[in-house]
Amino acid sequence: MTDPQKRALGLELARLRHEAGLRQIDLQKPTGKTDSTISAIERGQWKRGIDSFLVERYVDHCLKAIGGSKGVSATRRRHVLALFKALDELSATADVASQVPPRNQLPRDTPHFTGRERELSRLTDAVRTARAQDKVIAVHAVDGKPGVGKSAFVTHAAHTLRGRFPDGQLFVNLHAFSTERSVTPSEALTELLSAVGVPPGQLPNTLEKRATLWRTVMADRRVLLVLDNALDDAQVRPLLPGSPSSLVLVTSRHRMTGLDAVTIALDVLPPDEAAHMFHRTAQRSLPPGSPVGELMELAGHLPLAIALLGARMRNRKALTVEHLVAEMRDGVNRLRSLRVRNVEAAAAFELSYRALPPDRQEFFTTLGLHPGPDLDAYAGAALTAGRLRDTTRQMEALYDDNLLDEHVLGRYQLHDLIAEYLRGLSEDRDPGLRRNAVNRLLDYFQDAALNADRLLQNAATAPTPATLVPVARPVRDHDGLPPLTDRKAAMTWMALERGNLLACLRTASDSPPRVVKLTAAMSQHLRLSGPWDIAARLHEDAVTAARAMSDQAAEATALLELGSAHRNHGEYPQAEKATGAALDAFSASGDQRGQAAALLELGSAYYLTGRSSDAADRFRRALELSRETGDRLGVADALVELGTLAYLRDDYAEAERKLTEGLALHEELDNVLGRVTALKNLGNTYYFMDRYDSALDTLGKALALSQELGTALVEAQTTTKLGSVLRLMGRYEESVEMFVKARKLAVRLADRSLEAELLIDYGAALHKLGRGGEAEDAFAGSLTLFEAIGEELGMACALKELADMLLDTGRPTEARQRLEKAQDLYGKLDERLGLAATNNSLGKLELAAGRTAESSAAHTSALAIAHELGNPLEEAGALAGLGRAADAAGDADTARERLREALRIQRSIGAAEASATAALLDELTPAEPGKGSPSPGDGGEPTPPQAPVQ
Repeated sequence: MTDPQKRALGLELARLRHEAGLRQIDLQKPTGKTDSTISAIERGQWKRGIDSFLVERYVDHCLKAIGGSKGVSATRRRHVLALFKALDELSATADVASQVPPRNQLPRDTPHFTGRERELSRLTDAVRTARAQDKVIAVHAVDGKPGVGKSAFVTHAAHTLRGRFPDGQLFVNLHAFSTERSVTPSEALTELLSAVGVPPGQLPNTLEKRATLWRTVMADRRVLLVLDNALDDAQVRPLLPGSPSSLVLVTSRHRMTGLDAVTIALDVLPPDEAAHMFHRTAQRSLPPGSPVGELMELAGHLPLAIALLGARMRNRKALTVEHLVAEMRDGVNRLRSLRVRNVEAAAAFELSYRALPPDRQEFFTTLGLHPGPDLDAYAGAALTAGRLRDTTRQMEALYDDNLLDEHVLGRYQLHDLIAEYLRGLSEDRDPGLRRNAVNRLLDYFQDAALNADRLLQNAATAPTPATLVPVARPVRDHDGLPPLTDRKAAMTWMALERGNLLACLRTASDSPPRVVKLTAAMSQHLRLSGPWDIAARLHEDAVTAARAMSDQAAEATALLELGSAHRNHGEYPQAEKATGAALDAFSASGDQRGQAAALLELGSAYYLTGRSSDAADRFRRALELSRETGDRLGVADALVELGTLAYLRDDYAEAERKLTEGLALHEELDNVLGRVTALKNLGNTYYFMDRYDSALDTLGKALALSQELGTALVEAQTTTKLGSVLRLMGRYEESVEMFVKARKLAVRLADRSLEAELLIDYGAALHKLGRGGEAEDAFAGSLTLFEAIGEELGMACALKELADMLLDTGRPTEARQRLEKAQDLYGKLDERLGLAATNNSLGKLELAAGRTAESSAAHTSALAIAHELGNPLEEAGALAGLGRAADAAGDADTARERLREALRIQRSIGAAEASATAALLDELTPAEPGKGSPSPGDGGEPTPPQAPVQ
């Protein structure tokens, strides 16, 4: 949380305590914190994370002292906890985003930037002074008429200042005056939050909440933000980070009078600077007496027009300034008589346009029909019906003439004024020719996206719905599609072309077949990348378009994707509704493969809402349908889903059977995506079965395959589980190394759930290495993340491991509070393995307090559950606990018997606890032949060798 938010929560808690008439020391026992810690919390100055458990104990104790009606107390309790939850949720997301490496999104600096020294000095001096005096750096709004060089100025200024803002340089084009529709504040915030590491699934749904999250994430950062081509104050205001140490540069044709901003009005260049810019751009010596001043007057001293004129001089060596003056004078007079806007720029455009060869004029005019933010040679070739090599040559020539801007190597943009000029030219062309050009472009993006989408789906084996098959067309008169050969290339292409694909969807909005096919071709990219609210909106449009076509198959496919988007966004009722409708549509058309896919998706939604029996039923039905239709890939997917559900329900034998069968089928089909998922979940199953060597081997294969595929999420999940296995084997240093790697991946992916999960075992491993402070921070971070996303199972796991550390470090009161909370959560969730582990920890706690009967009862309960589940680790832990309790009660024979049983199991699975059990058994056993602790081979298996982990 940021400091203001901490202070607000602390003030609310302090107000409650004062009303209750309590001292800070009175809250020590109920919260398990010292009075100095409570003081820090009330002042909003705590350093380590606090969890809802502490806040609940604090509030409940104060309300009990205050008394009053239950209704009033419940209302006040909800109020404080809601405040904590809201602030904590923002903090958790901000904490994840804060660990994402800084990004530089600035366009290339203008190579021939000239002048503006006074304005640039004013800006840099203001930033330097504010930093030196620890003041707010502020917003600087740069306004001026079109073509005056606003974007070039702020880009140059941003490159000059970037070293002062080490946390990143972000750039957003708001497209207020371009051929595209203006970017909404909500869309801009999606782009900004994604850039700083907030995952798609965690983006709030409303503009207000996104803006709040953006300010929270940026609160303590030093970032330079450029907002180019803004429309007005209302578009910009939600995007301001609110950080006193960040700089915002805004460009607009309008004055931003409604912002608390330092304004910099850019006018045309002074005559001497204009002449200097022309000389630099022309890159040639001019004869003395050349009428450069007159030419600059005709160009209106406008930087955009000067750049075009300089480019003509640079590229045509025989051209003189006198020729340019004569041509510009004629052009300006003619355009003024026609009352054309931006006369000087338009005259320069016309001059540059008429100087182009006829084929390049036609090419350039056609480029103006492109609806998206930028384009490469492939899109240019599709639009202009040209060959790739010719298109590349034409675009490079237009770049040399300053008519195109190459903002990234191989990707070109049109200046707003040039695009406006080209639109005017194209209006005089045959509407049929314009329509054919746009259709060629839409064909290209549709087919290229489908090609990329197939690679993302591993389409060598995946069936393609009929709605996605490219429409049969005549032989294309351009060079085809980008050479995408693997998933990595497909993902890169989709990310680069996302803005263009969305622009094509807007252009094709009046053509239902186009909407259906373009959206379907983006489906896998949308599944992987989100944001899910945008994905849901696109799929809703596709559903509407399919219904307009009366195409039931297309409607069913769009509904299925819509359900997936809602599920990924955590909107489970909407997910069930859309997926249920998809299932009905597939059933009505007799599409059994579609039914199986819908059943798998529906099963996933059911499991996430706690309906595991319903989920298992849908997975089984999907398996039956896939077998009936001979869809072996569907069979493999259903087996993996059933196996995964089985291990999550603690049925490890069934999980191993299903996952092994599914893995074998995926291997036979050479489906690498299916293989890596099956291997990962089979490794997880071996982990829960305490078969550590098998887990290391299987997870190692999954890790290697995930790295080969470039699936960072699976790599992060697998690395996490490898760390957990190594921890249970007592290989703590290796375990910590794995968790460090996994956390970097989780942070890069902004996966809060995974980071929270790995922090539990990371904390436990750090504790075993004697790094208690770091361990407590890890547990607190885990609880904060789990509470923010509402994942109660994770909270229970974190509380249990934190309690173990608290008990080991002599803090039994705090340990008991955490264990009781964990026990409640595990009971509520019917998570039996967690209950067994918690009961074993409670048994240790009771024994430490001298309550041997209670200790034995807790371990006996744990033993029954572990034996039923077939979990050796907790079974051995229960036996060892019973042995310690018997020893404390003076029953040495029973103690030795239980400890020997525990040691046999621990050695058979390679558990780290074996050495401690053996040491205790040695203390209890007389040094006589046959009476010592069993050797590795005595009644059990040899200690397994330590497998190396890469």
